[in-house]
Amino acid sequence: MPPEIVHIEFKSANFTRTSEFYAKVFDWQMEQNASASYMKLSGANTPSGGWVRVDLVQSPGPVAYLPVDDLEATLKEVEQAGGRVLVRSLPFAGGGEVGLFADPDGNVLGLWKRKEAGAAPAAAAAAKPAVKPGAPAKPPKTPKPAAAKKPTKKK
Repeated sequence: MPPEIVHIEFKSANFTRTSEFYAKVFDWQMEQNASASYMKLSGANTPSGGWVRVDLVQSPGPVAYLPVDDLEATLKEVEQAGGRVLVRSLPFAGGGEVGLFADPDGNVLGLWKRKEAGAAPAAAAAAKPAVKPGAPAKPPKTPKPAAAKKPTKKK
């Protein structure tokens, strides 16, 4: 079964103006993230969507997101079919990770791999331990004292 569009993002040069416009026209409510880079459409009877700050957008138009089971495998298929990967993987605040690609006509779409229940974040799982298991940890280096300045001779 083909994936359905599960989320859509638009660009916004001014979150206040965008929020006021959609509140007035459709009675939509917005919620801005802490870094002021994203504004989410909130409400029970609204589609999943939001606005990205215009200086961070990867597309000239809206970006529709499709759910995938394997982000990397799907991006490889995109490349093999003639598409171009724009963003291989970014963490998604709602859980999971996203990637972006352009189709052969330049349209940008997003892929969303939902976070698996009980799964460790990909970055943490791939991270190598600083110390091999069973190996003693090295004590921290002691800082060397600053060298004393030599007095300068006056002429």
